[in-house]
Amino acid sequence: MKSLLKRAISGSTADFVEIRVEDTRKIGINFSGKDLKKAQNTRDYGGYVRALVNGSWGFVSFNDPDRLPEFVQAAESRARAAGKGDITLAPVPVVEDTQTLEIDEKDDPRNVSLEDKVELFGRFARAILDASPTIISSGVNYREDERRITFATSEGTCIEDHGLWGAGGMSAIGRKNNVVQSVYAGFGTRNSWEEIRRARESIDDVCRDVLDLVDATPVEGGRYTVILDPRLAGVFIHEAFGHLSEADNVTDNPKLLSQMQIGARFGQDHFNVLDGGNLAMERGSFTYDDEGVPSTMTYLIREGLLAGRLHTRETAASMGEIPTGNARTINYRFSPICRMSNTFIAPGPHSFDAMLEGITNGLYVVGGGSGNTSKGLFTFSAERARVIKNGKLGGWIRDLTLSGNVFETLKEIDMVGSDLNRSRSGGCGKSVGARMQFPLSVSMGSPHIRIQNVLIGGR
Repeated sequence: MKSLLKRAISGSTADFVEIRVEDTRKIGINFSGKDLKKAQNTRDYGGYVRALVNGSWGFVSFNDPDRLPEFVQAAESRARAAGKGDITLAPVPVVEDTQTLEIDEKDDPRNVSLEDKVELFGRFARAILDASPTIISSGVNYREDERRITFATSEGTCIEDHGLWGAGGMSAIGRKNNVVQSVYAGFGTRNSWEEIRRARESIDDVCRDVLDLVDATPVEGGRYTVILDPRLAGVFIHEAFGHLSEADNVTDNPKLLSQMQIGARFGQDHFNVLDGGNLAMERGSFTYDDEGVPSTMTYLIREGLLAGRLHTRETAASMGEIPTGNARTINYRFSPICRMSNTFIAPGPHSFDAMLEGITNGLYVVGGGSGNTSKGLFTFSAERARVIKNGKLGGWIRDLTLSGNVFETLKEIDMVGSDLNRSRSGGCGKSVGARMQFPLSVSMGSPHIRIQNVLIGGR
């Protein structure tokens, strides 16, 4: 495949051209209650050519690599038809590398049949339903992607990559009287079926939590000091701040660019936020991004100050900054765009008990729910919370949302825990024009964090 891509590139007259070919095996399993809704084992094969001519891109996706010279010409023609543009690419090292998939054969998810996987997740679904008559429904899903990518550019970069991603989740829905509530837990792996099997250990927690939740009282709206658990804090930093750090969002918004100036104060001295694809075996990890740029670890906020942003080669050139290895695409049908990888709040010096001290009337908020962010404003629903009275945890409450301005809220984070936890099941969506790229494999994480003066709303 390498030689095929190199021959096609050698015949190009574009200023720059890159070709990606991918071969993906996909497994999808879904249970609703005890009913199996989906059990699929499919293959997706194709690629794209992206050509840069006179500052404009041309893009062609394909399923027949034997016609590559034709597709290279078509991408060049589309770039020329777009007219003169202003796109340039920041320089990066030329790389030639082959990344192999390293998995213990005895623990290889690929060696487990589709039938055995269905049987395992069916047992998960039944165990949730059988836990209590109050639990009226369950959901279990699993997705596994094994992908082989060959990537080459006219600059001489040529990379072969082989990766595996497995991720899923389980939910329990409980009903008591007229109260209906749900609790969710995710799981995932990059190389171990045993990690997936161990998700069974979460079933008791999910069932216990949903039974607590249907007995919980609705929240009383107002402003509170809150402690966020690592899951919700990770979702918050990803959604409310991580997307603001993607450079294409900044370059397209002059007001946001004025707010996102390097060196601006965004938090207290103990507050640090990073994004990096070079963490070992995390869900959002990779050696090279989808432009062949080596992955890096980027400080987004360092000691409370804005320290960096996430770049493709194009955005780095337009802003006079350095590529960070954050050009990503979900598959060959889309051009790579600026995306997060593993985004997290770094551990701080505080214990959970220290966070509780001094809170006379607060909330311990648990579990990431749905959220909306726009122009620095956010609203998140949380799965559940516990009341904090005079430094002590009280009963559960439900039906709450958190909202505010992210720039103000980050400065209100006065304590950061030492107990960093990252998810293994994250998926991120992002729209370019009318086209949504979802789900991209990412990880998000945080330790416990304490935030002053958070606006809490209820039903």
